[in-house]
This record gives sequence, C-alpha cells and structure tokens, in this order.
Amino acid sequence: MQTSLPDLPFNNYGKAELDPSGFHSSGTYTSPRTYPRTDLNTLAPWTSFLEDVHQVIQSTTARAHLTSSTLTIEPRTRRTFVENEETIRAHAMFALHEPVTEVANSLGVNGNFYTPSGGNAAIIGAPDFSWVVDSAWPHPKLVVPYQPLHAYVEYKMWWAADLVDLPAAHAHRHDKKRDTASRQSLEALHQIYGYMTFNDNKFGILTNWQRVWFLRRTERKTLEYYLIELGSPPISILKAWVGMVLLANDNWFYTPTPPSARYFGTSPNVQTNRRDAIQNLVDGQYQCLALDYHLCRFDRSYARPGASGCVVMAKFLQPSSLGRDPGLEVICKVVDVVRYTDAGGLLEGEARAYAALQSLQGQVIPTFYGFYEVWGILKLLALQPVGDAISEGENITQELRAKMRATVQQIHNAGYVHGDIARRNFCRKGSNVVLVDLERCRRARSQSELFDEMDQVDSL
Repeated sequence: MQTSLPDLPFNNYGKAELDPSGFHSSGTYTSPRTYPRTDLNTLAPWTSFLEDVHQVIQSTTARAHLTSSTLTIEPRTRRTFVENEETIRAHAMFALHEPVTEVANSLGVNGNFYTPSGGNAAIIGAPDFSWVVDSAWPHPKLVVPYQPLHAYVEYKMWWAADLVDLPAAHAHRHDKKRDTASRQSLEALHQIYGYMTFNDNKFGILTNWQRVWFLRRTERKTLEYYLIELGSPPISILKAWVGMVLLANDNWFYTPTPPSARYFGTSPNVQTNRRDAIQNLVDGQYQCLALDYHLCRFDRSYARPGASGCVVMAKFLQPSSLGRDPGLEVICKVVDVVRYTDAGGLLEGEARAYAALQSLQGQVIPTFYGFYEVWGILKLLALQPVGDAISEGENITQELRAKMRATVQQIHNAGYVHGDIARRNFCRKGSNVVLVDLERCRRARSQSELFDEMDQVDSL
C-alpha cells in the first residue's frame, strides 16, 4: 500500500479479534506475583502531542531530502485471532511495528523494535518492546557509548486491562473497591513508568490494541499522556507511532534533578536496616527489603543480559548524605518479577545459598550486601564486585587451577556444590579467585557429587 508524508494515512491496520472459539487468557495469575507501585504522582494531558508529532515528522522529512512524499509499505490487512498477550504482541509485530520501522528507516532513522531477548544489554527491566537505534550513542550519564533504548512499548489484553480512563483510575488508586480491569490498567501504567524511570527514558507507549496511551515523562513523578482509540483517532495510528519514534530519537533522555536529602526525611535509617538485614538472618534467610530507587544508581554501561534480567553495576547512596556520599559500589543481579513471575523465587534461592555460606563471603564468594525489591517490578541481589571472569581463550596455569580448586574445595567443605562450574563464574581480584553465580548452589547429596564437580574444574 502507499502512504504519504506528513499525514501518513494508514487504512490497512490489521485487525486483532478474540478467538471465536471463546478461549482466551483471563488475565488472572496462577503463581504469586508482585504489584507495580511506583512514585508516580501526577498524570497530565499532553496537550501539544498532535503538534509535536506533526512538527517532528516535517523536520525529519526535511532532513532526509526525500524526492517524493509518497512511501510504499507492505500491506498488513490480515485479521488475526488473539487469545493472550503473546498473540497480541505477535500480531503487533507485523501489523504495526513493521510499517512504523519502514517509514522511520525511509526518513533516515535506522532502528527496530526489539523484545527483551533481542540482545541489547543496556536495559533495566523487561518491557515487551524497545525501539533501538542501530548505532551506539553517547549517554549523558555514562562514560562509554552504548545503544540507547529510545522508547518502550508495553502490551496488555483489552479484556483484562481495558485502559479506558487511566487518570480516573490513578485518582482513585487508594480505593479498594476498584474493579479488576481498572486495577490492572493502573498496574500496567506503573509498570511502564517504572521501565522509563529505571532507564532515564522520556517516552513510552502503553496499549491493549484497542486503546493506545502515548506517554512522556516531564517533571518529577509526572507523566503526560495522549490517548488514541481504535477506530476514531484524530490522526492516523501510523503517524502517531512514527511521531513517537522520531520524538524519542531526537531527545530520548530524561532524568529529573536529584531530590534533596530532605526528600528522604520520612524514610527509616536505611543504612541500619541494610546492616541488620544482612547480619541478622530470619530462619536462616536474608530478608527482602524495599529499596528506594532514588538511592540506587544503576550504571547501564555495565549491564549484561540474563534469562530474566541482567547483571549491572550500581551505587547505593545514604539518604543522610545524598549528593556527598560516594556510595557503596555493588554488582546487582536484577530480575523483572512482573514479566517473569518465577524469577523472584530463583533469586530467593540464591540468597539462601549466600546465607548458608555466610562465613565464606569476601573470601571465596562475594560479600552479600542485601536482597531488595524495587517498586514491585524488580528484585535484586547486591553483591561485592570481584573482578573479571576467566576468559574462554585464556590459558589456565597450574597456579591458577590450584587456586580455582582451593576455592571450590571451601564450598565443598561446607557441604555444598556450586552447580555451575564454568570459566565465566571464576573471577579474579588481585591474587584471589572468587566463585560467583550461586543460582544452582545447593547441599551436596553424596561424596561422589563433590568429586564430580572437582573433575569439572580440572576439565576447564
């Protein structure tokens, strides 16, 4: 089909309908889950949205020096039956994301929509899609260039989270009698706001395919919004999405001025709580504490993706000396417990392993600095940085292998197996060899298990 700049008419918006068999996800959860609850305080209309989108398309078109205002894109008219979030996301990829990408690329903005498994490392949390440019950009707060995720997209099921009136849902957020659709709509808003905040992003899109909320972070704890409903948009849905991509491409970064120390005046003594939770185990386990996001500074230039989250450097600050405290440097193992509901249990199991091996912390395993939850979206383990892992191509000398064996032996002496012997899990800091990633660490079932694991060390 053909469309034209700057209005980008788009009449072939692929339809998504409920499966006529009647089967579809109810939106309920069979396993324990957390509920997003952020510091979002104000929702305000994005009154300039239409003008902002029109102007950014015109200016980008002028920079592209196109010889024609007419663009040809592949038609997406196929109707799709959907039954859950996964099928809605799959439909969106061909029905909307591909046309948006084609138009943006035609205007010289080369990028794509990626899923959490798409390979980009510099992200905290796991939004459904991220618009990512193809080249590395400098980050205003980071030392090295990286691929910024310019805008986030989160999909929900329209029969579970109707997204009808988010300002009203937010205004009545303390009403315990809210209906399920309104409650889950508000949770979805907090979820995407969390992703935007964790990653210093200005723009986000929250949609259930029937309704699309275009979001922009402005002042602290504030989101501006513009709503487009399917079938009656004031502009074409293609123009609105392309406009958001271009706005984000021009100015994606947003972080408010850090609050003063007085902002944390009502908080308990955070440092004391951390110390007590680490030193005083409850039933042999570390407690999971709420962590004020403003006291945790993630360094996304060092973010490495995992199956359900990432490993990232961070600094923990004290509220009493905000702005002056150099901070405690930690490595955080972070999981998104909204998207991956089982991931929190795995992290809790790893925290139990650190508790069981408490006497070995700072010697052959990292020092444990706490088990935390952030806004009901993230859970993380804070650990001592212990240097670089042994690379796959490195020659392991007899001296180095002896140190590796000695490290594993101490864990075995405590009656445990590590469970994942690999070069990547042996780190060196000075002359010490430290074993990391205790996700599979458990009590040994037999002496032969200990012998087998030591043989694995020798085979590296």
